[in-house]
Amino acid sequence: MSKLLGLTFVSFLSLNISPAMTSVAHAQQPLYIAYPPKNHQTTADQIFLIGTAAPQGDVTINGQKIQRSNQGHFAPSFPLKLGVNRFVLRHKNQTIDLTVTRNSTIPIIPQGGGFADNSLSPNQPISVLPNTPICFGAIASPNAQVSVTIADKTIPLLPRDKSVELPANYSILTDSNEPVINSFTKYQGCTKFNQFGKLGTPNFQLKINNKTIAQKGEGSVNILNPNQLKIVEVTADAGVARTGPSTNYSRLTPLPKGTTVSVIGQEGEWLQLDYGAWIKAQKPGLFLIYPRQRQLLKVPSLKKIMKKLK
Repeated sequence: MSKLLGLTFVSFLSLNISPAMTSVAHAQQPLYIAYPPKNHQTTADQIFLIGTAAPQGDVTINGQKIQRSNQGHFAPSFPLKLGVNRFVLRHKNQTIDLTVTRNSTIPIIPQGGGFADNSLSPNQPISVLPNTPICFGAIASPNAQVSVTIADKTIPLLPRDKSVELPANYSILTDSNEPVINSFTKYQGCTKFNQFGKLGTPNFQLKINNKTIAQKGEGSVNILNPNQLKIVEVTADAGVARTGPSTNYSRLTPLPKGTTVSVIGQEGEWLQLDYGAWIKAQKPGLFLIYPRQRQLLKVPSLKKIMKKLK
């Protein structure tokens, strides 16, 4: 009984001193920035500065006092100009100097004609099933003839009308969720391959003003063998799946632990599953990837089943 009373008294003390301990912790909290990271680069025109500091005293950013919660947390939004943006945060005798670089989303076309930097697509290795459309793209000089060659096949890339791109999911947080109308020329062409195998890296070609410019692509193309597809098994309690190969795409219903699904495509480190969802392959502890033959070995043979029934 005395032990029980002792435990109750200790618990009571713990409950009573917790708020005080919390207050002390808040009072000692140094000025801290959780986001953005150091030397952050973005194409957004606004950014949140998320952080915290001890509740006592003011926090200023570039001399401007900002609002904070009772616990001292803050998350104001600031516009970004193109190029380097400097933010100086101060709280009492503490200072954080933060630099954020806003990069332009408008590709730069070389003078005299050519391809814009980093505009050739695919820009990372891709894998698809036979007879799946593969689209190649480039941003280049207007009024040019553009084509791509891969596996002894030449595909013309035609200029597209001014395209409209939907903003990324995070744009709702910065109040910049209007569609973006591109003013540059995009070229695109699609084709299919019915034989599986590694096709290599595409070669892009541009003809303009009696001049020919060739450039090798960055992303290799692989056509999967339908009889040798890999299997993904969810090893975590829930596997995160998305509607496309990027965190910019929406999440789908999590995959339950033990789910096994065939991989029918790949784009960089993202895998496409046979029901259309995408998962990130480089997620340790979430997924196990192995050849289809291994899954078949998991299934007991009819002979073994009959033997157990005897």
